[in-house]
Amino acid sequence: MGVLNAGMIGPLIGSANYLAGMAESAGLVMVSVLLNTIMAASVVAIAVVLYPVLKRSSETLAIGYLAARIMEGTVLAIGGIAWLGLVSLGQGFAEAGVPDAAHYQALGGVLVSLSMSAFTLGAEIVFGISALVLNALLFKATLVPKWIAIWGFIGGALLSTLGVMKIVGLPYAAVEIAFTAPVALNEMVLAIWLIFKGLNLANLV
Repeated sequence: MGVLNAGMIGPLIGSANYLAGMAESAGLVMVSVLLNTIMAASVVAIAVVLYPVLKRSSETLAIGYLAARIMEGTVLAIGGIAWLGLVSLGQGFAEAGVPDAAHYQALGGVLVSLSMSAFTLGAEIVFGISALVLNALLFKATLVPKWIAIWGFIGGALLSTLGVMKIVGLPYAAVEIAFTAPVALNEMVLAIWLIFKGLNLANLV
């Protein structure tokens, strides 16, 4: 869902005339907000479902994982709310005329910055941290093959690093795909493994 949302909203926010574009594409934005809300709720639900299992390995780490995913879901939801604000602002911008345009553009810039920062924090930094904690738990209790957990741990570290680079203003374009792909592929492999094999609960005592 995150990739789909990025494909739908990214070009609108990134355009020079983003306020008019958000207003004209209000329906598309609403769909994106709905998908984003589902995604935000899902990341929390996954942690809630896994918590009873993970705490049998380490209650402290399990609580940390749950807290990280709750934070991730909350921040992602805030980013979606910023999109709704841009739609309303864009509609007002279209009606205001040139004299008041600067005020709308200034506020629009704040909402765009809020949206981008929210997704950098939630979908990269906090998600990367949650991946570190989850895979540490999976590795510790051998709930999945260790190579999957190691892969996920490295992927989480790279993704968090990418998010921090964006926040502090370091150049990241050259490494963005390399730092994003490992955890994205790991998530798919882990999901397939869980569907067909499940967690190795026999290793929990």
